[in-house]
Amino acid sequence: MSAPGITLYDPTAERRTLAVPLAPRLASLAGRRAGILDNGKANAGTLMLAVVDRLKERYGVTEVVKREKPVAGPPAPEIVEALSSCDFVLVGSAD
Repeated sequence: MSAPGITLYDPTAERRTLAVPLAPRLASLAGRRAGILDNGKANAGTLMLAVVDRLKERYGVTEVVKREKPVAGPPAPEIVEALSSCDFVLVGSAD
């Protein structure tokens, strides 16, 4: 009779590497529309709004579209759609 044991599973998957090119650099921020995706972390939205205010003052950014992502993971399709109208998007912040 064998003794009961513990079965341990390793969830580690093979690493996947995707070659994704960087977005082209904007020649100027003048007249551009900024997007903000707030990930809900403490003061992330406040910080990104302050950055965009500075970009408006110094570089001529004209509009801001701000959306909030209430949960971890990818944003909802309607949020992606709203932010896709922007010339660039600031996304979240680290802890």
